[in-house]
Amino acid sequence: MGFFARLFGRRRDSYLGPADRDWRNLVPQDVNRVPGDEVGRRRAVRSRLPAAFGVVLFALMGYLLWAALEDSTPTSRVALRFKTDGFLPESFVRQVVGSAPDGAARDVRAIKADLESDNQVMSADVRRRADGSLDVSVRERVAVARVALAEGGPLVVRIVSPDGRTFTGLGYPESVVRDLPEIRDFRMTGEGDRLSVDGLEVVGPFLLAARQEQERHYRQWSAVSLRDCFGAQEDAPGSNLNVIVRPASQPVDRPALVGIVFSTANWRQELAMLPRIDVENLLRRPGVTSQSYVLKLSIRNRTYNPPVPEPRLVPVTASVVR
Repeated sequence: MGFFARLFGRRRDSYLGPADRDWRNLVPQDVNRVPGDEVGRRRAVRSRLPAAFGVVLFALMGYLLWAALEDSTPTSRVALRFKTDGFLPESFVRQVVGSAPDGAARDVRAIKADLESDNQVMSADVRRRADGSLDVSVRERVAVARVALAEGGPLVVRIVSPDGRTFTGLGYPESVVRDLPEIRDFRMTGEGDRLSVDGLEVVGPFLLAARQEQERHYRQWSAVSLRDCFGAQEDAPGSNLNVIVRPASQPVDRPALVGIVFSTANWRQELAMLPRIDVENLLRRPGVTSQSYVLKLSIRNRTYNPPVPEPRLVPVTASVVR
């Protein structure tokens, strides 16, 4: 019996019941795995460093990939907010931005300088947003006239600004260009944006003032002849601006006013005097025999000191005014 009891009987290390099933009963559960002192806190921080380093490395790789994709993005797809007070299209700005190898990534001051190098642009404001997109605001030169040129090829029409510059008029509707007075009988040097026309420094401010102050009359002008304009010599005797009036703006039941002559020295005073002259009644008065007249505001009565303006209606033949 003793042999069989030892062989088949209960041993001390055998299962003693449900209480022996959970190992937690054998291990004290109040053990703190991380000490609460300074050493423990350092150990905790060091244990988290690999994970933090991995997150930073992953974010850096993502940013580098995004930057590489942005650099390879065509300029036409770069986010751009564009506005102008004239007619320039957005495609013009995108072309200027993409004209350099680094495209939209270059300094905004360089983009601003390239935009303002075009004669049609008076000033440009370029700003970059936090997302990398560009805000471009353009102020264009005012168009006061047009000039037709034959530079060794087809006739080219350029727009004239008040400061005497000419530009192609990119984006201008044909109707707007057609309604501008044409500069005729001029002398020029250079070509393209470097074109210089003698007398534009006089006729530019003149047409701007007429457009702003005497718009009703300005809309009736089809052309301005610089045949008698001496350019910078504004005070020279006989230096005049010969304005040609649109035939369609004249009534058919009276003689036509085909032109107005302003002096280059006193055009401001003469322009202010123009609305006070009752041309309609003067052309309908008895004794008017010619079919067309020119209003000469440049005539001055020199019997007075200083001379005073003495506007006159002068009869002309059809061949005088073109």
